[in-house]
Amino acid sequence: MKNLLLGLFFAMGTFWATAQTAGSQTNTPAYFAQCMVNVSNQSDLTTLENQLRAIPYVSVVRVDIPTHRLFLITKDIPSFTATEFTSWMGTYASSFSCLQIGLQGVDPIDKYPFTNCPEN
Repeated sequence: MKNLLLGLFFAMGTFWATAQTAGSQTNTPAYFAQCMVNVSNQSDLTTLENQLRAIPYVSVVRVDIPTHRLFLITKDIPSFTATEFTSWMGTYASSFSCLQIGLQGVDPIDKYPFTNCPEN
């Protein structure tokens, strides 16, 4: 009987802890954005990557230096638009093309090289 009560208490505790963890997570979606960065200086590309990493709404950012591709994933933001992306680019706001924004895990991510980019 003691083991049964102990097992029941442990199961309830595990259920409660799982419910608390699930309840504390936010339900905001994650968006992705990718583009071509029209900057040839490797130092500038590294600076841009670091600048984007400093934004609290950016979860992941990668700038592929050889191909000049930029990819990022957002966090804790209810929506994400091209206007917001452009503002995040700062001094490089006029130095990108082929922007694609979508809902992470829902929208397909265009493969490189981008074939349906209107700027190409």
